[in-house]
Amino acid sequence: MRRYFQVFGLFGLLLFLFNGCTKDSGPYYVTPPLDTINGYDTVYFATDVVPIFVEHCWVCHPPNGGLDLGATYAYDNLVGATSVGFPSETRVVPYDPLQSLLWKKIIHSGEFGLDMPPNEVLPTEDLIVIRNWIEQGAQNN
Repeated sequence: MRRYFQVFGLFGLLLFLFNGCTKDSGPYYVTPPLDTINGYDTVYFATDVVPIFVEHCWVCHPPNGGLDLGATYAYDNLVGATSVGFPSETRVVPYDPLQSLLWKKIIHSGEFGLDMPPNEVLPTEDLIVIRNWIEQGAQNN
């Protein structure tokens, strides 16, 4: 009888552990990663991100690809906007730089044609600002 309880208890424990490893089929929500938000000051689009675009990107954008990265139109042309050259890609996905076409292009991933800016890698400080802005929800602040 004691052996029966040992086997049954072991089986129950294994069942409990394996159940914890199953995938939840509930809805998927993108939430801000707390470790990135808590570790950094709020990044402001108008005062932190736009100056990077003006300095490194605006020479070619607005004329190229219909993508104006000037102060007036940059936000609307990026956040939640589908790429013209890659229609299945969203330019900026709030809270998720790894799904954002902008991020993939500025880190020179090589996945989507010409990396941006061409022949130049943005300074690390600028990349951190853009990544934090996206991770913080890509707000128009």
